[in-house]
Amino acid sequence: MSTDIASKKHNIILFITDQWRWDTLNDPRNPAKLPNLQAFREEAENFRNAFTTVPLCTPARGSLFTGRLPHQNGTLDNVQGKAFYPHGKLHPEQTTYLERLQDDGYHVAFIGKWHLGDGTILERGIKDVTLSDGASTPLTEQGDVTIGEPRKSPWYGTITDGEPLDGIRVQEAIRMLPQLAAAEKPFCLVVSLHAPHFPHHVPERFVALYDDLPADFVPDNYCEPFTEENKPLAQSRPWHAVHDTSHLSSEDWRRTTQHYWGFCSYTDELFGNFRQAASQAGLDDNSVFAFTSDHGEMLGAHGWFDKGPFFYEEVMRIPMLLRTPNCKSGTTRDEFVSFHHLFPTLIERAGGDLDAGRSFYRTEADAAFYVYDAYQGRQFRFRGIREARFKYAWSPHDIEELYDLQSDPGERLNLANDPARADTVARLKKRLFDWMSKEGDWLAGPGHHPPVGSYIDGRGRDEQHHHPA
Repeated sequence: MSTDIASKKHNIILFITDQWRWDTLNDPRNPAKLPNLQAFREEAENFRNAFTTVPLCTPARGSLFTGRLPHQNGTLDNVQGKAFYPHGKLHPEQTTYLERLQDDGYHVAFIGKWHLGDGTILERGIKDVTLSDGASTPLTEQGDVTIGEPRKSPWYGTITDGEPLDGIRVQEAIRMLPQLAAAEKPFCLVVSLHAPHFPHHVPERFVALYDDLPADFVPDNYCEPFTEENKPLAQSRPWHAVHDTSHLSSEDWRRTTQHYWGFCSYTDELFGNFRQAASQAGLDDNSVFAFTSDHGEMLGAHGWFDKGPFFYEEVMRIPMLLRTPNCKSGTTRDEFVSFHHLFPTLIERAGGDLDAGRSFYRTEADAAFYVYDAYQGRQFRFRGIREARFKYAWSPHDIEELYDLQSDPGERLNLANDPARADTVARLKKRLFDWMSKEGDWLAGPGHHPPVGSYIDGRGRDEQHHHPA
């Protein structure tokens, strides 16, 4: 690559978290303490209507790195070397933006969570891979730490000594910045963290930030699990051990929430350290810098923990902050943007033209589209559309959903069978199917679909798969 090309391209820095809720940064009522991200929001553009493609780690990440929907890239379910069912990886014939950037003259560095198959970043020719399941070295999701109050359920623990793995990852990223900044090539650096995905193993001082949470704290749309009426069968039972929240007391929910927000605050400090180091390395005027998450977290909404086969705001809406050297700092943008269009946006802002037509800045969408296919080997076929006021979800083997987000922001009342809403249902269904047809989605046509929650290997939905440790 010539020096002339290098001088025309900005660097790309993506700081991505796992399971980070939109409201922590966008709803002033949320008590999350995030001073560094709030400061970054004032120097960036805040995409207020950013949505994940699918609220599940591997399919979301597959869509991010390929720019293709799960049914297009074949990554429909969670995959990881040993802990998930079924074993798998992003298909090697699916080229990622990391490879395309490397071919375009970028130095590509990846630190942290990959979740698209153990060791498979290296297989793709990306050599600068650190503290990642995408490299060949097996990793646990925490460093050498001592945990007081260890809890398997409800999935939290207070770290009393040591540094979690994510902290070590960010330290390594900070160490690399001066060398990346001094090189002739432009670089793409991805810093991908486990946080704030459970288990919420959080340093004690960040947990203490939320000691004042009320003893009876639960979200406004909390209900006893699996008790809501007129909801799809997919929401009627726990499909995985982490979904069974029936035994949690109000104190359990309070402590779980306290550790989740503490995890966010801990990550906020890591981000602040990284952001300061990037500035000190002279990267402010020649780099495109984004913060986001693959999806959100239920955290008690509708009685659920983690995520599942549904399209509630808590898991679909994600933070999306984007800073470019010439951006309008501190602005809020209201167009609807999708997670799988992030890399085309970063590349276009950096001066490249890989799929630039899908950049956030080249489109002004007024809706987001959602997909869901499988969870831990089970079948859940859902598609959805979300406009400013209404959200509609359809399945070939479950009931429809319609929510009026203006009158029912907690999405408690399914209006799909309300005769007064028939025109709205028909309009949204047509718009959804038009999009599905355009995207080559096989669900838009006729075909047989297995029962809700059944396994792809033919087992019925009542059998529980037990994952190896």
